[in-house]
Amino acid sequence: MRNDFSCPLKAYLAIELYDKNGDLLYKQKQPVRSFLYNWTKALYGLSYEHCRSQAATLKDTGGTDRAYPNLYNEDWDIFYLRPGEGGANRGLLVGNGTTAVTLDDYNLASKIAHGTGAGQLHYYETNTRHYTDSDRSYLEVSRRFYNESGGDITVSEVGLVFSEQDASNVKYFFLILRDLLDPAVTVANYQTLIVKYIFEFLL
Repeated sequence: MRNDFSCPLKAYLAIELYDKNGDLLYKQKQPVRSFLYNWTKALYGLSYEHCRSQAATLKDTGGTDRAYPNLYNEDWDIFYLRPGEGGANRGLLVGNGTTAVTLDDYNLASKIAHGTGAGQLHYYETNTRHYTDSDRSYLEVSRRFYNESGGDITVSEVGLVFSEQDASNVKYFFLILRDLLDPAVTVANYQTLIVKYIFEFLL
């Protein structure tokens, strides 16, 4: 148990760039400054007694207001952050936009699509991990991206999106974090980019 006035929560965005042989070329780590309105609204909505309370209104990635939570049934998405390979609508997403972050952002400025065509990156699954170390507990969200587009791709923004499947059995997607990389990272052909959001809780 801490006995000082240190900040109990810290969040970081970490980037690692690897060449085609798996050798580390570059890494950077910067503080997260991007907890969006959707983040706190989602937590508020989840605090209610049932999953159809519709206690909060979030803006989906298309810019439309949606009641939340409004769960279809207990087997469907409510705060789903872990899509599989190729799932580019949720989880950790990357883009090449440079528009300044605002609290009411609801999508990346310019998302990079999944694929192998020009300007595209291959999206592997988003993973989450929880672990402890001494007086700290961590939640880590990570994703690997591979460039086989034939050219360089610049990644300048990162976002985190979750999905909900509502009472009409429709999936909606909500951006809760968005950060601009400082500096942006160029991913050459056959290079791999690993992106991580790391939340550190001081116990």
